[in-house]
Order: sequence, then structure tokens, then C-alpha cells
Amino acid sequence: MKSARLATCVACASILAAAFTASAVAADTSIYTFYDCDGPAGTPLSFTAVKTRLPAASPNGVAAAAAFRLTNGSAIFVVLSFGEGNFSPPGIAHSGNAVVTCSVDTAVGTFEFSGHLAPAP
Repeated sequence: MKSARLATCVACASILAAAFTASAVAADTSIYTFYDCDGPAGTPLSFTAVKTRLPAASPNGVAAAAAFRLTNGSAIFVVLSFGEGNFSPPGIAHSGNAVVTCSVDTAVGTFEFSGHLAPAP
């Protein structure tokens, strides 16, 4: 009887821990609005997306590894170039992979991010 009661307590504690962890993870994101988008047929003119929030001590508004999940769950915006004068790996402009370009306001200014929309898993 005691082992069944203990198992029930452990199960309840696990469920509560999972619920609190999930809500903490969900709250640890930043929201970005992408607008004036240009790309192939079907590219939205604008969309809202979320990204894992950087630590407060981070000197930049976004990280170089940028994947933004659209809030409607339809796609992931994979950024390959962060705009004129910012990080853009050599060859990206010639590769043909950065087919979507959008303006976005960040903590340090407005930029044109280029990349592609990948289907959400």
C-alpha cells in the first residue's frame, strides 16, 4: 500500500515538474514581426515568429544561429544572412538558398534578414 502511494506521489510530482518546465520554456522566447517580405510564390507579406531569448548579458539582439518558428506553426524561417554590413557567410548570395527577404525590427535596429521558409516539423 505504501509503495502504491509513493508511486502516485512520484507520478504527480513528475507531471507538475513537466508542466512548470514547459511553461518556463514557453516564456523564455522573444517575438519578432517580419514585414515587407519578398520571395517566391506563397511567401507571406508578413509574419510573426518566436525565437529562444538570449541571456540578458548578450551584446546582440539576435544570435548568429537563427531559426524563427512562425507563431502559426506553419514554418521555420531559417536566416542565412543578417543584412548589409552584418553577418552573411561568403557564398550565400550566390547559392540561391536565401530566397526570402524580410525587414525585422530588433533591439539594435531594423534589418533585412534573408533565408528560406522550411516546413515545420
